[in-house]
Amino acid sequence: MTYNVSGVFSGKGCAMAKRMNNTEERKKQILDIAEELFLKHGYYGVNLDDVAAGASVVRGTVLHYFDSKENLYKCVLDRRAQKSADLLVALMVNKDQPVLEILRTFVYFCMRQFKEDKDDTDRCFGDENMRYQLDCVRIGTYYKLLDPFEALLERGNEEGVLRIVNTRARASSVLFAVFGLTGESISTIEVTAELYDLIGNMLGVDLKSV
Repeated sequence: MTYNVSGVFSGKGCAMAKRMNNTEERKKQILDIAEELFLKHGYYGVNLDDVAAGASVVRGTVLHYFDSKENLYKCVLDRRAQKSADLLVALMVNKDQPVLEILRTFVYFCMRQFKEDKDDTDRCFGDENMRYQLDCVRIGTYYKLLDPFEALLERGNEEGVLRIVNTRARASSVLFAVFGLTGESISTIEVTAELYDLIGNMLGVDLKSV
């Protein structure tokens, strides 16, 4: 509720907030249904009418929020990636854990989230014709992680466990290498071993013995 210049309370602020909340909730509902259907039937096995029916809205409502099926798919990928990015950022800024312990957890998380999530995406969300969508999302995640990962490397220098001169360049190199590796079609065991060796070598530490 807002207060106008004449001293009279107005309900317009509450109404606008309610409409905004309803809009965000409706978008979330559509995304939830779309993700469930894409996972179950694959990108080409789902149409906008299926999503609309599942969300109890009309097709026009889905198009109002997302413009097209392809954009809806990208928004689903964006949201999945954002969840992973949020968890990784929370891990990197945790001052209660030593840097080497965080780096070891980072390797495990990358293996689980990026490798297995990629497998789900490849299997359920589309084929190679849609791969560029996933690549765009992964690049966006890279930029979200760059600053906190650089800060983590700087803290490693302060703790004396790392000796990196240009932390920005090294953070960029490591993240690009990780995204490239986890995008390959190799087994989880292989990707895990490579991640430990790759990150350990690039940072000059033995993560396996942490």
